[in-house]
Amino acid sequence: MYKRFSALLPKRVIEGLRSQLEYLNISINERRFAGFLIIYSLALSFGIAFNLALFLRIPLWIGFSACLGFIILCTYLWLSIAAEGKGKFVERILPDALQLIASNMKSGLTAERALFISARPEFGPLERELKRASAKIMSGERVELALMELPKRIKSKVLERTVWLISEGVTSGGQVADLLLQLSDDIREQNAVEEEIKANISMYIMLIFFSSAIGAPALFGISTFIVEILSKHMTGLASIPSGVNLGVAGQFVGGGGGGALNPEFVLLFAYIALFFSCIFAGMTIGVINSGKEKNGVKFIPLLLAIAFIVLFAIRTLLLSFFGGIM
Repeated sequence: MYKRFSALLPKRVIEGLRSQLEYLNISINERRFAGFLIIYSLALSFGIAFNLALFLRIPLWIGFSACLGFIILCTYLWLSIAAEGKGKFVERILPDALQLIASNMKSGLTAERALFISARPEFGPLERELKRASAKIMSGERVELALMELPKRIKSKVLERTVWLISEGVTSGGQVADLLLQLSDDIREQNAVEEEIKANISMYIMLIFFSSAIGAPALFGISTFIVEILSKHMTGLASIPSGVNLGVAGQFVGGGGGGALNPEFVLLFAYIALFFSCIFAGMTIGVINSGKEKNGVKFIPLLLAIAFIVLFAIRTLLLSFFGGIM
C-alpha cells in the first residue's frame, strides 16, 4: 500500500529520499518510506486543520495545505540536517583516522587489514564504512573501488575529495601511507581555518540573534501597548459631544470614533512580523555559520520561543505598571 502512494511523488524526490536514507544508514525501502510519509502526513494534516477550523475559524483547505507542506518540509529538512551532521562529525575525526591508517600501513599491514584495524568505535559512522570497505577488499574487490563506496553513505564533500585522491594515488602506484599523512595534515589545517572563521563571525551571529529574539519583541511590546493606550483615549475623546472644541486631538480622532486605530490589528501584525523575522534570522544565521540556509532551521524554534516570551513579558510589565492609565 505504501509503495502505491509513493507513485504520487516525482522520481527525483524518491531518489532524494533514497540518498538521505542511505546517508543515515536507515535500511528501509525509499518507496515504502515515501508512502508512509504521504499517508500519515495527510491524516495528521486533516486532523490539525479540522481543529484549527473548529476553534480558530481558519478555512479547512488553508489549514490542511499549510500543515501538509509544513510536515513534509520538516521531515525532509530533518533527514538532510541529520545527514549533514553525520558528515560534519566524520570530517572532524577524518584526520585522526587517516593518520591511524597510514601508521598501520607503514608498520607493514596490507590495505584491507589496515582499514579493519583502524575502524575504531570512536570514529562513529566511519567505523562501519571502513569495515565494509575492508570486507570488500578481502572478497577480491580492488582497493580504489572499495574506497569509492565510502562517500555514498556519508554526506561529506571533504570525504569525497579525500577518497578520490587516495584512489588516484593507489591507481598510480604512489606511496599511499605518505599520501594519507599529507591529507591528514591538510584536512586538520582546513578544520582549524574553519573554526577560526566561525570565531570571527560569532559577533555577527550574536547581533542577529539579539535583534530578532530580544530587540524586535521589546519594541513590538512597547509599540502595541502605546497603541492600546492611544486607542482607549481616542475612544474617550470620540464620546465627547461634537460641540466641544478638541483642537489637534479632535483632528487626530478624525470624528470617526476610536475604530480608526485598531489595537487587535496592530497586535496581529506584530505577531506575524515577529514570526517571519525569526524565520529569516535563523536562515541568515545558517548562511553565516555554514553557508546553507537550512542549517539555520534548528535555531528558528529557539528564536520564536524567546521572541514571544519577551513580547508577552514586556506587555505584562507595562500593563502592571501603567494599567491605571487605560
